[in-house]
Amino acid sequence: MGQEDISREPLGSDGVLPEPPVPLPRRGILRPTSVRYRLLIAVCGLAVIIYIHRVGFASAAKALKSDLGLDDGDWGALMSAFLLAYGGFEVPWGLLGDRFGARHLLAVVVLGSSLLTAGLALAIFVPGGWSVFVLLWGLRFLFGLFQAGTFPSLSRLMADWMPTQERATAQGFIWMSSRVGGALAPLLVVPLITFTGTWYLPFVLLAGLGVAWCAACWPWFRNRPEESPAVNDAELTLITEGRAALARHGGLQWGRVLACRSVWALCAMYACGGFAANFFVTFLPSYLSKQRELPDDTVMWLSSLPLACGIVACVLGGVLSDTIIRRTGNRRWGRRLNGTVAALVAGTALLATTQVQDPWALGALLCLTFFCNDLAMGPAWASCADVGRRYAGTIGGAMNMIGNLAGAAGAALVGWLFTIDQPNLVFVIFACSFALSSLCWLAVDVTRPVSDTE
Repeated sequence: MGQEDISREPLGSDGVLPEPPVPLPRRGILRPTSVRYRLLIAVCGLAVIIYIHRVGFASAAKALKSDLGLDDGDWGALMSAFLLAYGGFEVPWGLLGDRFGARHLLAVVVLGSSLLTAGLALAIFVPGGWSVFVLLWGLRFLFGLFQAGTFPSLSRLMADWMPTQERATAQGFIWMSSRVGGALAPLLVVPLITFTGTWYLPFVLLAGLGVAWCAACWPWFRNRPEESPAVNDAELTLITEGRAALARHGGLQWGRVLACRSVWALCAMYACGGFAANFFVTFLPSYLSKQRELPDDTVMWLSSLPLACGIVACVLGGVLSDTIIRRTGNRRWGRRLNGTVAALVAGTALLATTQVQDPWALGALLCLTFFCNDLAMGPAWASCADVGRRYAGTIGGAMNMIGNLAGAAGAALVGWLFTIDQPNLVFVIFACSFALSSLCWLAVDVTRPVSDTE
């Protein structure tokens, strides 16, 4: 079968793109092309934009709450609206990605979330009180619905485009880029609010980033390397050689998924981590401003620095995971070691924040917490590909769904505890959640994928 035949292969009886055969390189092609790296760079750019949009809303908390008359309880409800939709639609997007591929889905979710970011400006035309709260709640819910498709689609894309031995590193770079976006968000939004004198115009400007990405990347993106004329046979063989051992199964059997211990462990681990870590992209600026009473410039930097530390941690965690596997051949511990150790350190550091008053000591502990949290991001998403294989998008969506539903509960809890003036209790609970995440990692075994579950 030639390359053109592979690219036009019809859907299987289950409606899922069948796993392609491993092609043999043509004689004379010695060096593989590097299209997969060009695609990875584009995907990393998307991760930056996604998190600028997401964290930008939290960075504008002070201006929004002041101008629209919102309190901590309202803010917690708005953050929960995003996380509920984000978590609730992960699996549907993952199923769509596994069936149709990621190319068109990414264009839809990026354009949708960009327009909803700009749509926040509609709040200036609505009277105050419940009407503006209901509008913002609806916009944040829809924003979460569209953003929910991003990382399941990227998980599908990485499973199709990256060789097995490069997956954790690739996922590490993607999550590194998300942290770049998160770190940039307060550094962009706060000065833009000051420069424009409004909180809504910056959102309109930032929405243009997503539109520009779609215009630049959608035309040449392809779901699989087999479909890209720029990929030569040597690169195609390099990417797909690990697929030779994959069984060709029918439709995803949910009984097998539910019987797979690693799927449950990944979801539980991400739930415990997301319950605590979502604080950094939802409530941290508000906490530093109101609970710690820090000046605006300090709030801006302390909101940005933990996510900046995540930049290093995401790449380091992915590289470390792949390196352990290459040098020891132990895939089980290569994936689980980072999270097992780092989650314990993260919980300890977060608990210690309740005992410090100096803002920069507080900042150091917050940075350490988020750094340790992000050491597990690359291995976690690589584990979805290892365990889910051809259903990586669905498994990744399930993991992210549970994590963000737990994050929604965490945001609601934070809003309530801050309202009753119990900020320290927040960090005690979150420290325990990180400890549980560490224990869950011990049950993850990527050597037993869903297809092998009895």
